[in-house]
Formats: sequence, structure tokens, C-alpha cells
Amino acid sequence: MRRMDLMDAAQLAKDSYKGGARLPPVQTSIDVGHVEAFLLRDKTLVIPGSESLKDYTRSNLVTSPAKLSWPGRGTAGANAIWHKGFANHALVIAKALGGVKPKFIVGHSLGAAAAQVLGCIWGVPAIAFASPMPLKSAGRLAHEHMVLNVVRNDDFVCRVPPRSLGFRRVGNTEVMMPRGINVGEDHSMKQYIKLLKVERRDKTIVKSWP
Repeated sequence: MRRMDLMDAAQLAKDSYKGGARLPPVQTSIDVGHVEAFLLRDKTLVIPGSESLKDYTRSNLVTSPAKLSWPGRGTAGANAIWHKGFANHALVIAKALGGVKPKFIVGHSLGAAAAQVLGCIWGVPAIAFASPMPLKSAGRLAHEHMVLNVVRNDDFVCRVPPRSLGFRRVGNTEVMMPRGINVGEDHSMKQYIKLLKVERRDKTIVKSWP
């Protein structure tokens, strides 16, 4: 099973916002409506996050729960109830890939939500930065152990949809704690990478996954 350094994963997530030209060699670029993702030649799937108001209205704000019907597999995630917008975002990516199954998944923000869903369903390692909570289910699902979330305790996105509505993240979570007051956007990959360097220096976060 492949392992990936968290810093390498963070850089992929950051570079994905600048398109395929900034990433390692790309095998397949996905651009369907408001959904964007990149499958690299080494079979790493990189999913950037929300870049437009359309992303928020079509995915992030569609909080109604739904079961995810997966082609050839029936209802995915052992009848789990997913955040409808996040689940649909993941499903668009899966359909665009056809029968191709990635060997690793990296995502940020909205892409982190999709990475959790896809990693759990496909059973492949996934690293999700700035992860929202896509799953409305108390019971642990098969393959959850394959997913790692990396969140900041000062990032509001990581607390939505709220636990009070029954939502949670999929898999394991590493919480990064800023030292002092942070100036800037806590949700951006730039700020995540900056804090990840501090966490690694202090040996307070895992170095790689899985």
C-alpha cells in the first residue's frame, strides 16, 4: 500500500488550484459543471476545493441528507447517510473516472469532503485538508481507517455541517493547533502548510499516511 508524506500531499492540494500545469504529470483532468479534479499518472486523485459561489450553492450549502447510489455497488457506505451536496460532488468525480480507481486521494475543503466519501467507498488511502463533516451516521463504516483528516482548530469550515445536526468526519483526524494569533485566512492551503511545518518541527502530527 502506498504511503504519502503529509507535506507532499499538502503541496499537491495547494497546486491543484492553479490547474494541471502546476501538478505532476496528469492522466485525466475532470471539469464537469462546478466539479474539478485531477488524476495523476501515478494514480493519485487530487481534488481542489470551493472556488466560486456556485460551488457553495450546489455543494456546500446543500445540507439535506441522502443515501449515495454507487454504480455497480448499490447504496454505498453500508446504507450511510451523507451530506447530499458533498456526496453528489464525489459521485460526479467517480462517474467521470469511469472504471478507473485511484491509488491515493488528496483533497482540500470541498475536495476534502469528496476525498472522505471516495476514500471510504473505494477503500483507498485519502488525506483530506480543512475537512468539513460529510457523514450523518454514528456507526463506523468499512474502510474509514483509510481516511486521514488534517484540520485546524481555528478553521470554521471544519465544524460544518454542525455536529448538532448529526454530521461527522469520516476516518481519523489530526487537529493542528496554531501558536498564537494567526493573521490571514485560516482555511487556505497556504496557512495549512505554514502550520503543518510547525507541527512537524514539534513532532505533534503524523509524518505520512497511512
